[in-house]
Amino acid sequence: MGIVAALMPHLPTLLGNALRVFVGLSGVAILLLAATTAISGFSRLAHSLGEHRMLPAPFGRLHHRTLVSPQSLIVIALIASGLLVATEPLHNHGLQGQATFLASLFSFGILIAFSAAQLAVIRLRYTEPDRFRPYRVPLSIHVFGGELPLPALLGALLTIFVFALTMATHPAARYGGPIWLATGLAVYGLVRRQRGAGLLEQVVSSDEQELPDVRFRSILVPMKLSDIGEEMMATAVRIAQDRQAAVIALNVIEVPLARGLGEALPVEEKGASEALNEARALAEEHGVPVRGLTVHARSIGTAVVEQARELGVDLIVLGSGPLWRRQSRFFSPTVEYVLRKAPCEVMIVSFPEEVLEGLADAEAEEARPVE
Repeated sequence: MGIVAALMPHLPTLLGNALRVFVGLSGVAILLLAATTAISGFSRLAHSLGEHRMLPAPFGRLHHRTLVSPQSLIVIALIASGLLVATEPLHNHGLQGQATFLASLFSFGILIAFSAAQLAVIRLRYTEPDRFRPYRVPLSIHVFGGELPLPALLGALLTIFVFALTMATHPAARYGGPIWLATGLAVYGLVRRQRGAGLLEQVVSSDEQELPDVRFRSILVPMKLSDIGEEMMATAVRIAQDRQAAVIALNVIEVPLARGLGEALPVEEKGASEALNEARALAEEHGVPVRGLTVHARSIGTAVVEQARELGVDLIVLGSGPLWRRQSRFFSPTVEYVLRKAPCEVMIVSFPEEVLEGLADAEAEEARPVE
């Protein structure tokens, strides 16, 4: 805005005012994007630290709708506000302004992180040389019986050099950085002690743990008359084939309140019968026993849970389309109900939106008459 103010005497009034509005609005948009990115990044980092017992356990739990830890959002808001309040008196003492102080503190942390990342790449080349790597840093040389990546070495030296310069020239980094680091180490030590883990103990998060070899005797698949229904059945058949289990194909006919549960619905029952026949054919091709079942119910979710409990199944395979992911919730109400009430394990089969669109286009192309 200062540059715009300097240019305005040399520009037509209309153009100068338009430039002020443009720069002001774009500045607001950039700040909002930067704040959103910072908050989401802090949330992801806090979730990982919480799962690895480096922060209190609530930081590792995600909200079922937003997939963000509410505790993380509250804490980052308090920390950011506290830093702004704490650095306000710096103007009066002539040390540094708020922006310079916060930038110096940011440099302290980010340079340590970058240096540690570069050194970790070098160390992994020696400790785990045969590890699968989707991408390898190029320009490596053989030193001390291993491969030394020169870009990582150069990056580590440069970031450490800039870190030393920052510590020498910025009081905020020199004093505030170590205090910030000591606070983090104190929290880490308290959390490890509270959760009964050693300071140097490696903690494996839930998504890194190997799943046990679960034995499923029966798998319930609520059928859907769509592409995602076929994928659900194919997934269940593959699992049943690997675990030597049986598949129960459940077709729930949702009956409106204006009609009785025992009333005949020929159209719906015909579609259910055709879907079950297709499910049987798919299962028979892979040597998997399948049992078809059709029930009338007011709610699909309630019927699925009741049948799972009555039949004593070990796994429910559900499908989730992309419609709900464009709205305020990730799963449909039916899927959420089954996840909350199911008496057994639940597996969700989900399609990306573009995959479903591709399948629909392919089916339309096949159905088009040949001229």
